[in-house]
Amino acid sequence: MFHFTSLEDGKLAKAEGIICYRFKNRLGLRQALQLADGIHQNGNKDLALLGDTVIKLVLVKEGLRRHATRGQINNVVSEKSSNAYLAQRGFSTGLAECVFANRAQGNTIYPGPMASTMEAIVAAVFNDSEEETPVVKGVMEALGVSWPE
Repeated sequence: MFHFTSLEDGKLAKAEGIICYRFKNRLGLRQALQLADGIHQNGNKDLALLGDTVIKLVLVKEGLRRHATRGQINNVVSEKSSNAYLAQRGFSTGLAECVFANRAQGNTIYPGPMASTMEAIVAAVFNDSEEETPVVKGVMEALGVSWPE
């Protein structure tokens, strides 16, 4: 069985509080919060790839549910899934404090990796919830990455 350190447990618990979701298997969240470094060569990049697609899927589904035009849907997807927007939301929610950073970069979290972490978290929730998009939608709402009202 895999055991987390108390530092890891604290970061994972804080992240769960921010996203308003409790993981059945915290290993997925741990992977989502890991930036690439010498030990974790890809870090959360594989999860981020999936998360980017899941974010777009949830936004498109919501736009269709609201009978938005294709243009409106494309505008919302472009804005809310952009790296700049995702990074800003990650920093403003406090998730940067939960990230396992690359020590070689002085533990600084840059916007690109923060955006990837946001995508990876969405993917980790998608996987942990057994692909339940309503659950993912709730996490996206908690992160401010949802359809505008």
